[in-house]
Amino acid sequence: MPKPKYRFYKQKERIVQVIRATYNSEKEWTQDPKGYFLIRIDSKKKYIEVGFSNNQHIITKKFTCKYAVELYHTLARKKIITRFEHAAYLGKELYKAELALKYGLLYRQDFPLQIPLKVKVKLEKES
Repeated sequence: MPKPKYRFYKQKERIVQVIRATYNSEKEWTQDPKGYFLIRIDSKKKYIEVGFSNNQHIITKKFTCKYAVELYHTLARKKIITRFEHAAYLGKELYKAELALKYGLLYRQDFPLQIPLKVKVKLEKES
């Protein structure tokens, strides 16, 4: 993947409000009117595979990519997503899939990645 061409600026702070982020899936979740995505990884072929399903549960499009950024830019360009929350959710899930692919982890949509620790930690009793 090409190296990004960013220009960094010194930041200043003038915070006028601090907002505590919250989310209640039972009250706030709304289905995207266009449909939903099913995400999986293919470890042998080394890519992320995404199926787009309409709300009648018929998969109508299939996308493949190696990096999450490729797919979420493609989805935005093709105007497949209509809700900001759906776009944010997809960004999170696609990046999890990318990490799982890169590090040989099991990926299951909507579940946390299980990252095995290579170092065993020995807890000692406090004196």
